[in-house]
Amino acid sequence: MAVTVAGEGTLMELIRTVTLLARWLEEYGPGDYRQLAPPAGHEAIDAVTEGKFPLHPDVRAWLALHDGSAYERLSPAGAFVPLDYAMLDTARMRQGLRDMEEEVARAMSEGDEEYVVGTMADVCWVPVAANHTGGLLVVDHRDGSGHGAVLEVDPSIGLEGVRRWDSLSHLFDSVLDALVHSRALLSGSGAPAVPRVHATGPAGPHVVWELHYG
Repeated sequence: MAVTVAGEGTLMELIRTVTLLARWLEEYGPGDYRQLAPPAGHEAIDAVTEGKFPLHPDVRAWLALHDGSAYERLSPAGAFVPLDYAMLDTARMRQGLRDMEEEVARAMSEGDEEYVVGTMADVCWVPVAANHTGGLLVVDHRDGSGHGAVLEVDPSIGLEGVRRWDSLSHLFDSVLDALVHSRALLSGSGAPAVPRVHATGPAGPHVVWELHYG
């Protein structure tokens, strides 16, 4: 179910999907479920972009349900989005956007904007998830057909703003479908990523994604 327009129906679909995803995690991946943070407050959500542009309705709806999925930041649980992405809270989204702005400013001052702006960083990209290799998932807030799409930036595997999902709603729907039906999702590198529940360790049962090559 790829959704590209952030209307009322889209937001209801996102809320429904996240609710179903939380129920699945509660039953099968309780380590991840415990990492789902309480809702963010309206002021914290408004502060993500610091008034520079309106935060996409999908992002607002998600944060109104859960202020990220890394309630305990040092836990390996909570990274249930492939490949092992944990959803950021409002504070880290705000800082991530500031980091993007600083990188764009640096690139422009050094004449490197063609290699950075819109590929590795952009002042209209809001980071919504991060993994342990330095990868980011960002929601594109630039005007145009890609508005609201989820892009992946991961220098460790050469990903430069690659469009991965049409929307945040589409991301959660794809993850839920993969978990419920044990289906692989293509990773940014093109290799299938298969979910399984890792049941050992202090974090408790939680989702991990295994790459399958060849």
